[in-house]
Formats: sequence, C-alpha cells, structure tokens
Amino acid sequence: MLPSILGARLSWHFADGWVFEPAIVGPDIVDYRLKEGPHAGRHAIQHFYFQRVAPGVETTVWYEESGAVVHMTWYLETQTVHRFAALPAWLGEDMTVYRGDNQDPMFIAKIRKLSSERPDWPRKILDDEGYFRVIQ
Repeated sequence: MLPSILGARLSWHFADGWVFEPAIVGPDIVDYRLKEGPHAGRHAIQHFYFQRVAPGVETTVWYEESGAVVHMTWYLETQTVHRFAALPAWLGEDMTVYRGDNQDPMFIAKIRKLSSERPDWPRKILDDEGYFRVIQ
C-alpha cells in the first residue's frame, strides 16, 4: 500500500475520460496536467490543505483561481479517489475556457475577467469516483 499520497507522482482518472497525468503531490501543493477531458491541456499548481483522516485514508482540498472548490478523498489501499468539486456556473457551462496554465499571468487575467462578468450560481457539482496509479 502507498504510505501516503504526499510525495506521489500519479496518473489519476475520473469518469467521462478525465485523465490527470502527471499529477505530482507535494507536501502542500498538487502540480497537475489534464491530459484528457473537458479542459485537456490545463496545467495547474494548487496549494492545498491535507489531512490523514484514518489509516490509509487522506484528504486534500483546495480553492482554485476560478473560485472552484475541490475536495479529494484518497483511499490508499484500493488506489481509489472520491472527488467533490463545486464549480462556478460559468465554468460548468464551458470547461474549455480552463485550458491553459495557472502560472501564466495572461491566463489568470482571463479567468478573473470571466469570474467577474459571469454568474457563479448555480454551481456545477462534480461528485464522482476515480482511481489512481503511481507512475515514475
């Protein structure tokens, strides 16, 4: 069993073809690329909060530049993950606008403009299961 999600380099998969690879989980950040899915091509570094809630069960949660809140529960023994995310309405309507790099100031300016001009509510909720594997 993976001793912790911290320090892992992952290929991380969700329903509807979402593939994050690589996803590198540091002590307080996740650095990921969306390889396949609705906003394939996205690169992001997100600062997260971490907690080990039970032996073999850990959680991470972060707040994205769009205003999205993402919570992951990692089940280390089965290498499965549960995602709960609340996306602003404007992002839920067209996730292709999220293609880009959140380390690029022009991308951040575009996302801030969208979030100031478009509706936040009703939020699009993602509540699904996935799996991950450790990669080199």
